[in-house]
Amino acid sequence: MKIPNEVIPDCYKYAKQAFEGKITPVDARQKIHEELNINFGSARDYYLYYNYLVTGNKPTWVLNDYTLGYFLEHILKDYNNDIEQKRNTLIHFKKLIEKFEGDKVGSKKSMRTINEKYLKSL
Repeated sequence: MKIPNEVIPDCYKYAKQAFEGKITPVDARQKIHEELNINFGSARDYYLYYNYLVTGNKPTWVLNDYTLGYFLEHILKDYNNDIEQKRNTLIHFKKLIEKFEGDKVGSKKSMRTINEKYLKSL
């Protein structure tokens, strides 16, 4: 099922709320599933991806380019005054690229382009 780009901001919002402890990860998954009509199994990936980009814990599946860019851009904005967190987020993102290229999932040229764009902004 193709997930429409217009629901990604809400996926981000719920993932962030769960990360910040405002709701549980299970609640975030449920909201993404019910309110945004995303498969329950897929709904979990948004929290995992957010968590991974901020902490580096448990790499997740590759999401589509729009989602990758949206999450990365907004995390970097949210942590705009925390250069160390921004740097760590970009390191985690690069490790994700390397993981999937190493797993022979294929070239992640679009992910590398996104990463390079934000590295220049530091």
